[in-house]
Amino acid sequence: MVILRRVRVLGGSVALTAVLAAVVLAPGAAGSPASDTAAILRDFSNRDIASCRFTRKQLERALGQLSGDADAYAESAAVRAEIDREIKRWKTGGCKGRKIVLRIVSIKPKGEAATESVTIKNVSRKTLNLRRYALRDSADHTIRFGNLKLKRGQKLRVVTGCRRGESRAVRRGSTYNACRKTQFWDDGGDVIELVTPQGGLLSTKHYGTPPAP
Repeated sequence: MVILRRVRVLGGSVALTAVLAAVVLAPGAAGSPASDTAAILRDFSNRDIASCRFTRKQLERALGQLSGDADAYAESAAVRAEIDREIKRWKTGGCKGRKIVLRIVSIKPKGEAATESVTIKNVSRKTLNLRRYALRDSADHTIRFGNLKLKRGQKLRVVTGCRRGESRAVRRGSTYNACRKTQFWDDGGDVIELVTPQGGLLSTKHYGTPPAP
């Protein structure tokens, strides 16, 4: 359940902000509907959703997450209208030229945190700073990157666990250890997604038998 509320800001003007008071998800729902909805509503704070920032899949997830409780607020109609407008843009080919700058190229999910990994690649024509880009799965396990630079064409292997002898996240060459204590990616199957700092979906990769929707 997503709840919208009004918040007063400086100067007495009123702006819309998104508040995830409580979110009820279907068991094993693919991807992260709650995170997508929160990102889209944050983007709508200026009364507009950035063109083609979010995929059709994300927009449809958000539409499904907006509960009946939100209908009590005048803003809900505007939110839904903006989401519908963006979905229509995708359906009519308006986002066909959307640029993908990063892509998931491989996943090695089996084993403990120190051995499982996801490899991403910079497929753009320039060096990218990965700050606040993130990897996440169907259970919303998330690895959000710090100030890391990735040259064009370069790959980065993201290991969930710590590097031996280290107690914090660290990069050594083409390997980044996120230094999480527990395994993130399910051995039997999962959906891994790569998202932008604003929450837009860049790349999705399935393996094994993902959790049932």
